[in-house]
Amino acid sequence: MMKSLLQILLIIILSGCSSSNNVKSIESNSPNSWINQEAPSYTIENSDGSKSKIKSHFISTLNVDDYETLKNHLNHIYDNKIDFGEHIIINFIDNDPKKHIDSYQVPWDIFYGNIKKDLAKLGKLNHFWIINPRVRNLNYYHDDKIQWIQDKDDVLRKLFFEYNGLNGGFVIIKPNANYFIKVGEYRKSDILEAFKEFK
Repeated sequence: MMKSLLQILLIIILSGCSSSNNVKSIESNSPNSWINQEAPSYTIENSDGSKSKIKSHFISTLNVDDYETLKNHLNHIYDNKIDFGEHIIINFIDNDPKKHIDSYQVPWDIFYGNIKKDLAKLGKLNHFWIINPRVRNLNYYHDDKIQWIQDKDDVLRKLFFEYNGLNGGFVIIKPNANYFIKVGEYRKSDILEAFKEFK
């Protein structure tokens, strides 16, 4: 009987811990914006094989050590000087496409037009295209237009995208270490709208 009670107590404690993940509601000036709507949840498989639920978008804050790790990592993998007094936007790709057709490029609107120019109209920022080093078919992700940077040592994956099966996502980080993240599929307009609302 005592063993059963201890098991139930342990389950309750673990459930409480897994649900307190620092997720906060997003506030913006546009109540009709998708970032103000209740975010759907995904059941995802973590890199260690466990499963958990994650919201498709949320805001949170990097702790001091993680923010320093992010800044050091970006300085290490990027050739140009980065102004950390400006917002950072990272488009992150995690998965290699299953079918490798040499000439095929994914018809994803984010790769068409000049998103950096569109973002620059909304404010000053640092924009990065970062990809998991295990991705081999860069042509699929338009490497003729995009200069992909490899996420050496999986630093960004560990900070923001440590799960399997959702391809990646994007993250907007403010100079004060608050961030907005969208995981899974998204459109170019999602990034532009999120940056406008989260500034």
